[in-house]
Amino acid sequence: MSRSSNELKNILDGLSQGSFDSVASATLFALRDDCTFPEVYQITIALYGIIDSVHLQQVKRGIIPEPLQQALAFRGLASFMPFWLGRSVYTARMLNTLTSRWPIIREWLLFLGADYVYKESIDRTMRILAKRAIVDFLGICRHDTLGDSLPIVLSSPGIVSLLFSMWDLETKDRYFSSCVEDDDIPGPPPIIRTPAILDSWMCTFSETETWNWHEIMRPFNNDGARIAATALDHLEHDLAQHPVDYDLIIWDIHLLTSLSVNNTIRIPLLMQHSMQKTAGVIATMVSQRPHSIKQRHLVAKAISYACWYIRAYIEDTDGLPWISEVLEAGLLPSLLAVEPWVKHLKDNNDEDWEPLWLLLSSIFPKYAIFRSVLKVMGRSIKALNAVKAVDRPKPDGPMHKHWSTLEALVMTRLKLLETDDVDEAHVDSCQSSKCNKSGAAGTFKRCAGCLHVHYCSRECQIYDWKQGGHQTYCRGIQARRAKGIMSRISTRDLRFLDRVIASDLSCHNERISRTAAIHASGPAVVEIDYTCIPFRIGVGCTESLPVPDTCKCDKLMQQKWDTMVELARNSKTSGQKLLIRAFIPCGSAPKVKLQLIPIKRIIPGYDPSQDHDPAEASDTFDHLYSCAGHSFTIVDHSYPVETLRLMTKEMDALTIEGKANTTDPAQSA
Repeated sequence: MSRSSNELKNILDGLSQGSFDSVASATLFALRDDCTFPEVYQITIALYGIIDSVHLQQVKRGIIPEPLQQALAFRGLASFMPFWLGRSVYTARMLNTLTSRWPIIREWLLFLGADYVYKESIDRTMRILAKRAIVDFLGICRHDTLGDSLPIVLSSPGIVSLLFSMWDLETKDRYFSSCVEDDDIPGPPPIIRTPAILDSWMCTFSETETWNWHEIMRPFNNDGARIAATALDHLEHDLAQHPVDYDLIIWDIHLLTSLSVNNTIRIPLLMQHSMQKTAGVIATMVSQRPHSIKQRHLVAKAISYACWYIRAYIEDTDGLPWISEVLEAGLLPSLLAVEPWVKHLKDNNDEDWEPLWLLLSSIFPKYAIFRSVLKVMGRSIKALNAVKAVDRPKPDGPMHKHWSTLEALVMTRLKLLETDDVDEAHVDSCQSSKCNKSGAAGTFKRCAGCLHVHYCSRECQIYDWKQGGHQTYCRGIQARRAKGIMSRISTRDLRFLDRVIASDLSCHNERISRTAAIHASGPAVVEIDYTCIPFRIGVGCTESLPVPDTCKCDKLMQQKWDTMVELARNSKTSGQKLLIRAFIPCGSAPKVKLQLIPIKRIIPGYDPSQDHDPAEASDTFDHLYSCAGHSFTIVDHSYPVETLRLMTKEMDALTIEGKANTTDPAQSA
């Protein structure tokens, strides 16, 4: 018998006798470069032999005081099995040893979790070892190692929940974190990080569209806010480590993105400032100075993933709150510093940086119609331009075109902020279809429920609630706001929006006047689409520019448009009227600004102070319509079948809750 064979025999004998040291010896033997597959196979069978049903019953009955040898056996298998599973010649045999024993393995893992990891009466060292055993062994159970056998693991009751509970525990007690290395814990440091396994499983769920949400949510008592808090806690903790583990940041962000396809998790993520924290990832990553090519690639990948998350959900709900949040968090300076990192992913996939280009050249620019957003962007860009040490995008670089688009538009719009608005005429219009009266802004009362529409009297409000269809609209808006899916645009933003529209109409006054002259018998129509860059403007008449379909709940907007058309046609004052329809970027809650004004107001030289005709008020109308339905984001389209089902279910729930829990403005305004 050779020396190696004799050594192996002694190791196997020690395992059968319950020796702890023999587990470590067996693991080290299997990791040798000269270890053959027959030898590894013997060790594998021997280690599985001490995590069988007999030993489990002995531990449960107290015959074996604690499962120290078994926990070490799980970790030993996790150390060397991936290598042999990856060798096609031996994959089938190694898989068979695992899958044929999976029922008892599952029972062992659940037992270690319930009876050791979560029992505070157990010695902490044993609890941490049990936790590492669970995580390290489940680290084998990924698609790149198990392939088509992975569903056997993922469909096993309790296993997905078990790993998510381990992930949750790492934030509750940092002693259990995979980042912590403790010399008092038997065996090697953690072999694999929990987020790496969960990220792999979530990718498998998304590819097969078999999301196991029941198992995912169970450790959190089906509370989306709890799982959101855990995900963000992991990200913040890992980002604060020195040195930063770039792989861990990538897994954290990707897992965050995967979890966010579920509405019950995504909205809490947004409410718990996931946008701000992801912007912080970019700020941290661009400041890194790794030496190796591999590390630079990982930094670039982390930045790319963070851009993907921000781009995917920055326009979720209203969009406006999250745009403001990332800008206030200093995202623009961080994005300007990304250019040197672009080359480190460029050869892999051109789509890696698509979210970054969209943020700079499309998303941020179109939200510059809001005063609150424009002020922050203007402040950031001016500060960057004032610092000579800041590297500007190179003229021939990938970022120059996109940054220039943003900078030019912001600087142009900033000029409107400098305009004195004393003479601007802002109006509110009564939304009751039997009234439609208009008056100076602030003279009418606003609906206490939706906070969108105005009424000149309580009678008009009650009529519109009961007869005008406002009840359905209002409850839909309230339901979305109660779930954090919608917020209201501030009065100052609305006033500035009026200024932007007036400025753009003035710039195109010659074109509008020519078209209006052609259709002098009726009102002219201007349609402005601010949801794209550059914005689009169309000029015509009521026949050539009818109300477009926007969503399933656009009946109210069409009614208001028809009302405006009738008001224009039956005007009591001279002069042609102008109907304005402006589409406003507000994420998945699109808004439309409807206005009726005398066309003379867009003519250069118009002086509102000289306009004293009291009948003019009846020829104006102003309405902000907000879609009460639901649309999808870029990430949602990656998982169409399950996401559609989830979204539909969520909106059904909103409708039901809205009937019971929303405010009746007709009773409480």
